[in-house]
Amino acid sequence: MVANFHHVPSASSFTAPQAVALVEALRRAIADRRRVDELVTLFDYDGRVEVEGQHFAGQGAVKRFFSEMLLDCQFTGLDMQSYSAAGDAADLDASIRLVLSSDVGRRELQLQVRFHGSQVSVLHVQQLVVPHDAPPIIRDAMSSSGQGPKWETYDGRVRQKIWQRTGLFEEGNRFIKDKMELTTGRLIAIVDRTVWHLYGSNIDRWALSVDLKLETIIIQGNEDHKTMDTFVLLLDELKRVDPLRRSEPVLAIGGGVLTDTAGFACACWRRGIPWCRLPTTLLGIVDASVGIKVAVNYHRKNGVGHFFSPSHTFIDTSFLTSVSTPDIRSGCGEIMKAALIHDVRLWRLMSEHGESLVAHKFQDSEAASLVIKLSIDAMLECIGPDLWEEALLRPMDFGHSFSRTLEADERFQLRHGEAVAIDCVMNSLIAEQKGLLCEDEIDALLALYVRLGLPCSIVGITAETYKRARDEITVHRDGLLRAPLPAGIGKCVYVDEMTDREIDLAFERLQTFMESHPQVLWSPSKSFNSALTHDTSAPLLATSPSHQGEAFH
Repeated sequence: MVANFHHVPSASSFTAPQAVALVEALRRAIADRRRVDELVTLFDYDGRVEVEGQHFAGQGAVKRFFSEMLLDCQFTGLDMQSYSAAGDAADLDASIRLVLSSDVGRRELQLQVRFHGSQVSVLHVQQLVVPHDAPPIIRDAMSSSGQGPKWETYDGRVRQKIWQRTGLFEEGNRFIKDKMELTTGRLIAIVDRTVWHLYGSNIDRWALSVDLKLETIIIQGNEDHKTMDTFVLLLDELKRVDPLRRSEPVLAIGGGVLTDTAGFACACWRRGIPWCRLPTTLLGIVDASVGIKVAVNYHRKNGVGHFFSPSHTFIDTSFLTSVSTPDIRSGCGEIMKAALIHDVRLWRLMSEHGESLVAHKFQDSEAASLVIKLSIDAMLECIGPDLWEEALLRPMDFGHSFSRTLEADERFQLRHGEAVAIDCVMNSLIAEQKGLLCEDEIDALLALYVRLGLPCSIVGITAETYKRARDEITVHRDGLLRAPLPAGIGKCVYVDEMTDREIDLAFERLQTFMESHPQVLWSPSKSFNSALTHDTSAPLLATSPSHQGEAFH
C-alpha cells in the first residue's frame, strides 16, 4: 500500500489510523502537557526517537524527549501538511510533515515513522524550517549558555538540572515557577522550621507576586529529626495537601537533612512523586545538592532510604548569610573531604582563604565562588557516572568510613559535616601509618583544622570506637573494606585492610595533638541542640511562623 497526500490540514480518512493516532496524541500534548503520557503509550516499550544525532530509547526516555521539547518550544498549535506511507497494517513506514506554531513563528518538521502494528518502533525527527530565535528542539547538555543549568546529572530516568541563581524569592521572579512547570497555581513546599522563621514572610510575598498558592509543610531539620517519625509525619502531610501525581512537584527548602528526608517521603508517596530541592546550608550546597540518595536514620545512619533524583536543584548562596558559624564549619568538613581525596586546588584554596571564608560565610569573594564550584564539580566527577552506587569503590566515601558510627554513637547530636571532618583526620592519620601521607602533610592538615575550627576528635572516644566502625562499614560495603585514602593530597587509593595496630598508632598520634589543642575537641556542649533558644520539647511539625523559635539554622 502506498499513499501520498499533500497539504492535508489535519489527519484524514486516507491516513493510516496509527499515524492519525500519533498526530492527534501530539496535538493533545501540545494543548496540555499532562497528556504526554498518552503520546508515549503509542510507542513500543523499547521504541525510540532519533533527533539531531541523539537517540531516546525506551518509553521513559521518549517521554523525557517530548516533555522537554514541549516545555522548551512552547508550541501553541499543530497542522499536518503532508503524509505518505508504504507497507501494510503490520509494518508501515510513514512520512509526515508537520507545522508547529509558537509565539516565535512556525517550525516545520519531517517525521519518518516506522510502525510495528499500531505501535511506533522508530521515530526520526528532522527540522526543515526553524524560526529565528526559536529554542532548540532538543536540549544540549554540554551547552555553555548562561541561561542553562550550571550542572546536570542523569540517573537513567531523571535528568537533574542544578541551577545557580540569586534572588530566587524576590517578588516577581518566576524562575522557580517556570522551571518546576507549576501550571496548576499551587506550590507545595517542605520547609526547614528555622528557614521558615527567617524567610517565611519573604516566600509568602514572592508566591503572591507570581500567582502561586503556597502550601507549606514546616518541619525541624536537624540530624536528630532525620527519623522514621519525621518520615511518617511527612507522608501524613503529603496526604493532607494531596499533590497531583505529576503536575505538582514538591519543593524541599532547607539543609541536607531536610532534603534527604523530604526526598525520601516523595520517593515513597504514591510510589514516587516529582520533587525539587533548594539547599540553604553550605553542606547542602557542596555535598547534598548533587547525589540522588534519600534516607532517614533508622538503627544506623541512613538506615532506610532509596535513590530518587530531584528534577531540579536550585542553589542560592545568599541563604548562607543566616547560617550559624558551626554549620558553616560543618560544610567545610565536606569541602576538606573533596580536597584531600580528589582536588588539590581545593586544599590550596582552603589553606589560603579558609579562615576568611568561614568568617564571611562564603559570601562575595572570588575564592568563595571557586571553592563552591570546585566542590560541586568534585562530587559530579566522582559520583555523577554512578549515582546508583553499582560500584563500591567511590572516592567520595572518604570521610564516611567511620562517620556513620560516630554520629550514631553521639545519638545524632553531631553534625554530619563535623563527623566527616573527624573521619577525614583519622583516615589521614591511618594513611600516614601506611606511608601514603608524609609527616609534613599530616602536620599541615592538623594545623589547617585548628585555623578553620574544625573538630578533630570527640570527648571520650577511644581507638576501639574506630575498630568497631571499621567492622561496621565493611558490612555496608559488601564484606570488603574498600576504604578510600589519600595518597598525597588530592589523590585517592583504596585499601581493604586497616589493622588494629595502624588504628592504635594513628589514634595515639591524634591524642598527642589533642592534648595541646583542646579547642578542636568536640563535646555534646557543641551540639546544635545546646545552642537552640527554643523549647526542645516542641513538636516536629509547625504550621505557621508563630511556631518558630530557632535563631539560626
